[in-house]
Amino acid sequence: MAAVRQYMSEPIIEIEGLGKSFGSVRALDGIGFSIAKGEVFTLLGPSGCGKSTTLRIVAGLEDANEGEIRLSGRTIYSSARRINLPPEKRNMGMVFQSYAIWPHMTVAENVGYPLKLRRVPAAEIRERVARALKAVELEAQADRDAPKLSGGQQQRVALARALVYEPEVLLLDEPLSNLDVKLREQMRFELKLLQERLNLTIIYVTHDQSEALSLSDRIALMNFGRIEQVGTPFELYEKPKTEFVRDFLGKTITLSGRLIDVEGGRARIALPGSSGPLSCPAGDRTLPPAGGDIVVAIRPERVRLVLEGQVPGGLQGRIETVLYQGERTECLVRVGEQVVTVYGPPETAGLRQRDVILVLPEEAISLWPR
Repeated sequence: MAAVRQYMSEPIIEIEGLGKSFGSVRALDGIGFSIAKGEVFTLLGPSGCGKSTTLRIVAGLEDANEGEIRLSGRTIYSSARRINLPPEKRNMGMVFQSYAIWPHMTVAENVGYPLKLRRVPAAEIRERVARALKAVELEAQADRDAPKLSGGQQQRVALARALVYEPEVLLLDEPLSNLDVKLREQMRFELKLLQERLNLTIIYVTHDQSEALSLSDRIALMNFGRIEQVGTPFELYEKPKTEFVRDFLGKTITLSGRLIDVEGGRARIALPGSSGPLSCPAGDRTLPPAGGDIVVAIRPERVRLVLEGQVPGGLQGRIETVLYQGERTECLVRVGEQVVTVYGPPETAGLRQRDVILVLPEEAISLWPR
């Protein structure tokens, strides 16, 4: 998980009331957030939620219907005031999903092309290209044909090209999605190290939860053109504010039960298959009255699987099948009428049709109205 950093400076980007429609389809509905200098801010969500549309509007590649965008206190887009700076005047660098490497150019020519378009003197172009290639550790590849590089190297060329004119903000649209799994994991570390070394401000778009959780200082989780929750990776994973956030990030076990009572900030719940009432903090959500239906949610990695004996408040279950994952197993356990997936140690790999007890630590439980 990315370390949580505190930002005391004024925001470098401020977005208010951003809206966009494609015909009768409302793609963005009142999007708003601010980003501090040196922050990695990720737009995360399923396909079609509006994250790439938001990024393209910030870049100036797409027009919004309403809202306002400010960069370092300067308005670059305002529907009310009819301000809409073109992309080349917004001082932002962008890396696309496809990298958009020009095949007829060398690495150095690819990186220097944005400066050539801006009519920067040749000597300055050479100096700035060398600096950008050094930042991404590609100095030795400067004269190679760009298409002959590996996927990871091409991704770094695209990054260098976006950095060469020293933009205030770097926009990354699913930059690792074309890489294989191992290379993608390696590039996450390289990208994070580069961002911290250069103190880059990044808006990162992805649907990959692992990328978002590992790279981001804050995440805006989007759904149907709206932001469900903004917060640190820890806040979204451990303290989701909506069911969508809870279920989108990672895996969640949800068990249907009945609320017995709430007293002194603690709730007692009756769950099918339990040896007794489950007791846990009631939390700050509005719960149903005593006797009402309730949902108990917990992350599978927090559940303890016990093979022998009895545990007060434990859930009696039966392993139906097991998937071996190397460092752990995924056990499909039937609890009453429900089937849940929990994680077990590697030695549970051979277990089938075995009675077990599931122990739910009370501090890991969250309660939700039905």
